[in-house]
Amino acid sequence: MSTSSVPDNRARDFCAALAEETSGMVPGAWRMLDTVASRMRLGFFEVEAIAKDCVRRGWTQLAADTVRLKEEGRAAVLQDRRG
Repeated sequence: MSTSSVPDNRARDFCAALAEETSGMVPGAWRMLDTVASRMRLGFFEVEAIAKDCVRRGWTQLAADTVRLKEEGRAAVLQDRRG
């Protein structure tokens, strides 16, 4: 999967899964990528590519194998749920 063209819905699904892992969409809480991969039922490398795309979008921050939801990612999830 190319990290430069992850579809919007995959990026939003990633942020939603990360939000579920962080107790109600609390921005700033770090989680392991493999935990998010497990929740999404995807492989680690696929989730890593999605996470990198979310970083480019400004929705998450990635450090080694951990990721945190930023306020912009939370807003993207909420926007998707509304619309």
